[in-house]
Formats: sequence, structure tokens, C-alpha cells
Amino acid sequence: MGASLASRSLHALFRVIRVKSWANPPVLNFFIRLSRRSGAAMPSSRLRSLCMVQQRREHGDRVFDLVPRRGGQSSSRNPPFHLFYLHGGAFSIDIGFVHWQFIEAMIRLTGCSARVPLYPLAPEHGHEEALASALAHYRALCAEVAPERIVVMGDSAGGGLSLALAQALGSARLPQPGHIVLLSPWLDLTMSDPATLAQEVHDPVIKAEAALAAARMYAGDLPLEDPRVSPVYGEVRGLAPVTVLTGTSDLLYADARRLADRMKAEGQQLDLWEYPEMVHAWMLLPLPEAFQARERIATMLLGRFETAMAG
Repeated sequence: MGASLASRSLHALFRVIRVKSWANPPVLNFFIRLSRRSGAAMPSSRLRSLCMVQQRREHGDRVFDLVPRRGGQSSSRNPPFHLFYLHGGAFSIDIGFVHWQFIEAMIRLTGCSARVPLYPLAPEHGHEEALASALAHYRALCAEVAPERIVVMGDSAGGGLSLALAQALGSARLPQPGHIVLLSPWLDLTMSDPATLAQEVHDPVIKAEAALAAARMYAGDLPLEDPRVSPVYGEVRGLAPVTVLTGTSDLLYADARRLADRMKAEGQQLDLWEYPEMVHAWMLLPLPEAFQARERIATMLLGRFETAMAG
């Protein structure tokens, strides 16, 4: 089954407005400066009507806690699970309204609570600070919630950081979350896989050269193949069960396939959900396939955690 008309139309629009100079680091720097001037997007009034939203500073970062209000369809005194969400944006762009819309959908569909830390961004900060931030906020959540009731989820760069976090937990002998969900994850910052480069013609959203410029800012002096920045090269044994969503027109499609192959070879649980003709981070966009994927994620997670509670 092919992509919807809405998806094909958006795909075509992306191709029309795509600017080749986006691949140049000066243009990337412009978007970073624009992000700093506008700042991080805030939860919408609709999300605030659905949830009680608490914002605070912790470990030097802004952190948002969202708890469904009582009386709504998705509210619960005991949420089925607690979402720990790491946003994408090439490790250098602030959280956007599409991220909040996706988080809202997860809360509305499942009744989960959510914690959203705004981790330090490149180029002002590097991989060490971002990973340390994610680890600190995860450990803080574990002090409040049983780790097996936590879902770590992230999109694009946030998906890569989510996997790097899980690997860091393994190295530190800390508890894994109950489940990991990776949305169009960026897992190999080297951008050197021939399969990845071959995908560029299909993806109108991101270019390999622009991604590589962002990767170098994030990695600093660390080699790009180091697992701390490219977790596809890291240890996969002992990880929590993983679900990966990707699209066959995503530049990072090969990253998802490689992770699936590695985890399968190690006997680890990973479900790979591939969607034909979908571009990078499509599940955050207002598309029929995205709405269907959100419902599928919600159904999967509720099934897993209801089964765990029953057991």
C-alpha cells in the first residue's frame, strides 16, 4: 500500500521548497541562531487543558512534567506508564510545536504521564553534556517511578540520544526502562554508510552534508564512529525491548535497518515498523500515516504495560 495523497503532496512540496544551500554550514548556523532567538516552543493551551504542566529547572536544564487531568478520557490516577521524551533537531535546534503535538497525542491516547527534559544543545554544548543531562533526568525519574514503568522515546537526534542513554545505563549497570521507542532515529553520525547516501535522492527533508555539519558540532573532538555519538556501533546486548519507526524515503532508513540486524544477531528484541514512501520524522507531521502510527504505538504500549500489570 502506497503513501496517502496528503503524504505525496507534502513530499512534493518539500521537493519544491528544498534549498540546496541548506547543506552549507553557514545556513545551518543561521537556523541555529534563529532557534536561539525564538527559543524553545512551549506546551500549547490545548495540551495544558489536557494536562497539568509543571516547568522547573533541574540539573541546569528546563524540565517539563505533564500529568493528565482527572475527568478526561485519558486521565488516570495511576498512569499506565511514564513517558521520558527526548526531542530531535540535529542536536542543535530547540524543541518545536510538532514535538509537543506528538507528546500530546501520546498522552491523549494512553493516559500516560510525561517528562520532557530540554537537554543542552550544540554548538554551545557537546555530546558529553547532552548524554549526561539525559542520564541525570532519567535517574531522577527512576527515583519517583519504577524503571520498568518508563518508556524512553525520542525522534531523530533524540532517538539516537535515547539509544545512547540506554547503552550508558547498561555500562553503568543501571536499570533499563520498560520499553524504548525510536522515531526516525539518527544512529550513525558518520553519514558514511553507502546505503544512507543512496537514500538522499528519496528524502527531501534532510541532506547528508547538512547532517554531517551538525554531527561534527555535536561530537566535538570525539570520532563520529564513537558509540557515545553514534550508538549503532555500541553494545546492544541487555537493552530493553525496542520499537523503531522509519520510512523507506527517510535518509536515515539504513540506520534503522542496521540496528535491527544487529539486535536480531544478538538475540535482542526489536520490532521494526517500516512505512512505504515516508520521509524523515514523518510521524510528527499532520499526515494520515502519522495519526495511524500514533494509535499503533499507543495500542502497543498499552498492551505491553497492561500485560505487565496483570502479571
